Amino acid sequence: MFEFITTPEFGLACIAVFVAGIARGMLGFGATLIVVPCLISLYGAIDAVVIASIIEIPAVLSLLPTAIRQADWRHIAPVGLASLATIPIGAWLLVTLDPVTAQRTIAIAVIVFALMLSTGWRYKSPPSLPMKIAIGAASGVTSGLANIGGPLVVMFLVASNKAAAGVRAGIMAYFSMSAAYRIGAYALFGLYALPIVIKGGLLCVPYLIAIAIGTKLFPKVSEALFLRLAIGLVLTAGLIALLK
Repeated sequence: MFEFITTPEFGLACIAVFVAGIARGMLGFGATLIVVPCLISLYGAIDAVVIASIIEIPAVLSLLPTAIRQADWRHIAPVGLASLATIPIGAWLLVTLDPVTAQRTIAIAVIVFALMLSTGWRYKSPPSLPMKIAIGAASGVTSGLANIGGPLVVMFLVASNKAAAGVRAGIMAYFSMSAAYRIGAYALFGLYALPIVIKGGLLCVPYLIAIAIGTKLFPKVSEALFLRLAIGLVLTAGLIALLK
């Protein structure tokens, strides 16, 4: 059952989740955009998305105290609640699409989100309640399908003109709201097979270590520089997953 630990694929997976954890700790987002396309290339679409959801469990718990203290819950709650209605739709697409189609769909979504983030475009107008609901619903579909609902919420939160720490906390608050529900949706579809759970559980170790490092680096390293590096990694991983 543990033979996979000695395989090159698992070693590459450990490297991928470590890099993703650094991004998660520093930026508050970006981990799944890095880790999902990398794991798709190693394990296929469904296993990659499910493993990504498992490694997020302790990560969400470890970052939750900061989110509770700093996030504007009244601001983020409509986005999070709207996503809950559409996460099951994304999960259904994950299990019903042809594996190759699912892999390419996820890879394209990753590349599109990375390009959107790289342009620096942000929603400029004060977000209305319908806008919050629309963003939450769209994010829920991509979250259920590929565990990558973050970019839409990131671009929305930056429009709030809050301080960087508040934006980061809001992103973590959204992840906290959606993670448990997404896990429940995947469980409902029977995606948590024991070998995948074990693999995901072991990958939590390098991921959490990297998050701790990234959190320490947050006030010391240029966030803009790291964001550019992270986007480059996301684009590379997405292209590899698309062309494989």
